Amino acid sequence: MNSNLPGKLLKRKLLELNSALFFAENDSLFKLPNHLDTEMELNDDGDEIRFAIPKPAQNIEAFDKEFPVRMEFFKKGIAYRLKIQGKGLIIEDAAELEKWFAASPARQEKARNEPMIMVKVEVKYVDYTGN
Repeated sequence: MNSNLPGKLLKRKLLELNSALFFAENDSLFKLPNHLDTEMELNDDGDEIRFAIPKPAQNIEAFDKEFPVRMEFFKKGIAYRLKIQGKGLIIEDAAELEKWFAASPARQEKARNEPMIMVKVEVKYVDYTGN
C-alpha cells in the first residue's frame, strides 16, 4: 500500500489501467449511480480526474454538488490495482463540458446518444496494491 505516489507515476499507472469503477459514497437520498468509466482525463499532477457519466433521471439539483467518492482502477492481466478516495464534484458549466467532449470523437458520440454530466474527483488518498 502506498498513499503517497508521485503525481507523474500515479498518472502513468491510472492511464495504463484506464478503467475504473466509480462509487459515490454519500448518504444522501439521491446519489449518483455506480458507473464503469473507461474515458477519463487526468491533470499533470494526477490529483484530479474528470469523466462523464449518463445524466440521472432525477433533477440534477436534487443531488449533492460535493460528495465523498471511491474509485477502483483495474485491468485484466495487470498485476496491480489502485483504489482512490477523494471528493467528487458535479460540474454543470456547459462550456467546460463542451470543451471536454470536443477533445475526443468517442466522447462526442457518447454525448450525442444520451445526456451526460461531468464529475471531477479531487484525489485525497491512493491505495496501490500489487507488484
